[in-house]
Amino acid sequence: MFTWRHLLWLLICAVMITVTVAAFRRKRPPLKKVLKTAMIISILSEVVKVASVIEMVPSANGVLYGPYIPLNHLPLHFCSLQIILIFFVSTTEDDRKREKVLGFMYSTGMLGALAALAMPSIFTTSVPVERAFVSPLSYQFFIFHSMLIALGIIIAISGEITWRWKHLKDTLLFVYLLGFISLYVNSLLASPTYVDGELKSVDFWTNFFFTFNNPLGIKVTELWQWALYFAILIVAATLLIFLSFYPLIRKDRDKTEET
Repeated sequence: MFTWRHLLWLLICAVMITVTVAAFRRKRPPLKKVLKTAMIISILSEVVKVASVIEMVPSANGVLYGPYIPLNHLPLHFCSLQIILIFFVSTTEDDRKREKVLGFMYSTGMLGALAALAMPSIFTTSVPVERAFVSPLSYQFFIFHSMLIALGIIIAISGEITWRWKHLKDTLLFVYLLGFISLYVNSLLASPTYVDGELKSVDFWTNFFFTFNNPLGIKVTELWQWALYFAILIVAATLLIFLSFYPLIRKDRDKTEET
């Protein structure tokens, strides 16, 4: 993390985001058109990801072989879930639900992608940092997350949403719900070892939403330490989401009062 290759990728991402947002400000296309473009990028991104990580794995006896996608690449991260939401808001005719989802996408997509770019998990799980500009997975990762940040900014400045406190409330409630559900998902996808019916160890587990392990590599061995980390995660997420909504809500409220 923060090697020269990582920093160079961050510079490239900053340029892509800036150019994209500037192009939107200049041309002002309908948000629906932007979302359809984002959906195309998302689909291509997933295709590249699957093609990059899928592998043929033998059975225990070596007789059978089958394709396998490592569990940590399942589309269950915050950013991957945005693909489903992009598809929904691009196709739904329900304006009320569309506005709610757009509000959620603005904050969580942008903040989640920023965190992903700052702490790229692919360099610790999938791609050696030395191959940062060789592996297709690197391009998929950085381009996709740059797109999410640009999309979040575009949603915020599109003028298609009058920002209210309800958008913050709905987003927080959904984030809390997904965070709680991730505890089940991470446990379900783990590989526990039992001896005589007693749990002895866990050899592998996913870390969707970072609710099981902190991304900084700080060792946690006691349940109370994890509980403290989980509480800090909730507080940090709440604060960041509040800070992302507050300027928009205040700006639209002041505009309404002036009229």
